[in-house]
Amino acid sequence: MELSSKWLILELLLFSHGVADFVLQSNKMIENKVTRRWTTYISHFFIVWGLSVLFLYPFISWQAGGVLLGLAFTHLVIDWIGYHLTPPHKIDSNPLGFVLDQLSHLIFILLAWQWLCHFSHLSSSGFYSEIMTPARIEKLTSVMVVGNVYLYVVFGGAIFIGKAMRSLPQEVRKYEITGMGRYIGILERTIILTFILYQAVTGIAFVLMAKSLTRYQELNNKSFAEYYLIGTLWSTALALIGGLFFYLCK
Repeated sequence: MELSSKWLILELLLFSHGVADFVLQSNKMIENKVTRRWTTYISHFFIVWGLSVLFLYPFISWQAGGVLLGLAFTHLVIDWIGYHLTPPHKIDSNPLGFVLDQLSHLIFILLAWQWLCHFSHLSSSGFYSEIMTPARIEKLTSVMVVGNVYLYVVFGGAIFIGKAMRSLPQEVRKYEITGMGRYIGILERTIILTFILYQAVTGIAFVLMAKSLTRYQELNNKSFAEYYLIGTLWSTALALIGGLFFYLCK
């Protein structure tokens, strides 16, 4: 297998995981996992496996399908262990647990990737081998890198920041912003990350200023100002880390 195809497979594995965990896993599913409902674990298992097969379809074979099935199973086991070891009242306020959970998934994704690279190949029908030339594979890999940066920073970041903010002391946490505040954070990270990728970092000041104007009166409250500042700094930091990762991968 060509080197460009190997990197594309890794990006596709990461993307399918991010969509399954950050986009398609609802709060209701998480609540059901906390209460040990196996039907939810099983449905999430099929979502993880189905997405990985869908995104890696051009490289799929019976052996590769088996590896992806094993990867989905390890995903289920990691989730079960994480929810089993974490007290139910700490699930929503445990950012470290979220990071460790994602690192565990990443380790097995890398192991599956190494295994797949030994026997994965383009479709034997010749269709994909004709349209997925090395140049197109390289271009698609670059697109997937950008897509993964946005996916993990914007949507994965929303989950992490939510848990981090709920772990704050009660006098600060009582100002928790829900509903539209979450969508504002998603838009904020999307815009800041876009400015960074286009090397227009001065535009970040405009985003932060516009956000502050909407909360101008409430910033007179010290506890709210602290809550607001922590959330904004987390959001900006994740966007900066995502931008740095992108330039390191170029």
